[in-house]
Amino acid sequence: MGQAYDFTRYGPVHHGDVLLVSDGVAVLDRAWPVMVSGRSDVFHRLADGVTWAEYLADLATDKAARLAAGLELVALPADVLAARAVDFADLPDADADLFGGAA
Repeated sequence: MGQAYDFTRYGPVHHGDVLLVSDGVAVLDRAWPVMVSGRSDVFHRLADGVTWAEYLADLATDKAARLAAGLELVALPADVLAARAVDFADLPDADADLFGGAA
């Protein structure tokens, strides 16, 4: 999870992108990975009692639309979502030092 968090800081991921991680599924909200399902001691989460609909209503229209698109992907069945996934180490801008030479 820590390596995935680092990747969101320096890798080629963008606002609204979905992240499949060991502890669940997250979506990148501007610069921060936020858990949608599962638990994490590393990624962020919505405040208790706040729904995604409420959160999206507080964002600028362009940011809300991109984040909503990512949340729609998260709703796909896990096997479909996994089949569409790309390993972050295989992305074109992956930094070899960040991934221990895996890129």
